[in-house]
Amino acid sequence: MEKVSSDNKKKRTLTLSRGYRFFIFFILVTIEGAMNIPGGLLSSATKEIKKSLNMNDSKFGMFGTANGIGRVLGSAFFGMYNLKLSRKWMEAINTGVYAVVILFFKLTNNGNFLIVMRGFTGFTQMTPSIYACVWINQFGVEKYKAVQLTAVQLSQTSGKCFGYFLNMIFGLENWKEGFLYAAIYLFFGFIVCAVSSEDYFSRTLYPKGSDPNKISIKKKISNNKIRDEKEERKSTCTVFEDKTISDKEKNSTFYQDILLLLGNPLYILSLISRCILHGMNTCLHFWLVDFIRTEDPNETQGNITIAYTIICLLGPIGGMMMNAILRPFIGGYDTRTASWPLVFLQIIASFLAIGISMMKSLFSISFTTILYLIFNSAALPLVHGILISCVDKDLSATGFALASILTQSLTSGSTPYLYGVINDRYKEKYKWLAMFSIMCIQFIAVPVLVLLAILRNREFDRQEKLLEEQEKEEELKDRDDDRV
Repeated sequence: MEKVSSDNKKKRTLTLSRGYRFFIFFILVTIEGAMNIPGGLLSSATKEIKKSLNMNDSKFGMFGTANGIGRVLGSAFFGMYNLKLSRKWMEAINTGVYAVVILFFKLTNNGNFLIVMRGFTGFTQMTPSIYACVWINQFGVEKYKAVQLTAVQLSQTSGKCFGYFLNMIFGLENWKEGFLYAAIYLFFGFIVCAVSSEDYFSRTLYPKGSDPNKISIKKKISNNKIRDEKEERKSTCTVFEDKTISDKEKNSTFYQDILLLLGNPLYILSLISRCILHGMNTCLHFWLVDFIRTEDPNETQGNITIAYTIICLLGPIGGMMMNAILRPFIGGYDTRTASWPLVFLQIIASFLAIGISMMKSLFSISFTTILYLIFNSAALPLVHGILISCVDKDLSATGFALASILTQSLTSGSTPYLYGVINDRYKEKYKWLAMFSIMCIQFIAVPVLVLLAILRNREFDRQEKLLEEQEKEEELKDRDDDRV
């Protein structure tokens, strides 16, 4: 390891094992999946839970309200303190506390107390949820970052499905058992994070040669550099170096960071897109089973559960495969070539989203929803990546936390309610209208992404022009040195 000298201000460099980075990635993603298990346990055994806890529908709905409030507060907490506290211990402690909290669902039948605990689960979940994407952008393997971001979506839906699966194994009347198994795995995740090196969670370490303050552009490089990069790709380690943090950055406040973020048009457009793409998914998952029952009332609960599980798994898996296929053609999310393919992915996803409302059978609804989720799961990681990478690295975690707050407040929280209002008023005549109305919102993201693509390309042009000017200045300087 190379030490930092206060005299020459040389940056610390070190190698981080690519294999161990993949292992940490697996732990972070599976922690996110395990934290979604309680959601599946609660939603798949609603009747049994209300009976055992002596709750009516409105009181049971407080589980969702408390969790939503906790998520907003947890996102704000991470945004305020991610530059001040150790991210390793923020991840570990939130994971451990979450594990302790869900054990109370196994130990007590006090409904009011469990509602409060559900709020704590929302609070403690947001740090691991937000940090998983931030970590991938910083420590993920460059070639697989978009696929790794899609894996986060897969873990979220898989966790809910696993909650359904646990209730099927133990029986709906034994719905408490699943919380114990989720807690056991989360304790394991807590231990792994606690014993891992701080370097794998550092705020300042970035791949050597990357510019933390600029979006990625293709640079002219010598044959020697190309050879060095090929050798590095063959190795099992990647060289990282410290990014120097200025006094201004160290002393900045959460509110100052927000003002900086809101002054970045690329971030604003990415934020709006993220609110739409992610928020509509929340509404879709919340109401999809009810929509299937309304359109195809003769289907059995078992068939619907199997279909929903297949939808939740195949959609994100298909998105991962599509990202892997597109990677050789568009590169990573931080490249110029990612802008317009993202627009086309969202156009296709928007038409498929509306198509869901037109389907009438379990098979057709499931098939169309899977296709929609494939394209959505391919587009959303690109949006996440652009959202994180279009701002200074020090602001990326705060920016993603702010995006989570606004998504929860503006779309994830409001659209399920809006769907219900439309459904109550019109479902007798137009069963499809609520789903159609909500899914139409997907099209709002298309012009936003078009504008994002235009502005990103202008930024690439600006930076490439600056690079060319720097290269010309260096050439002139070299010529002058040669003459001397």
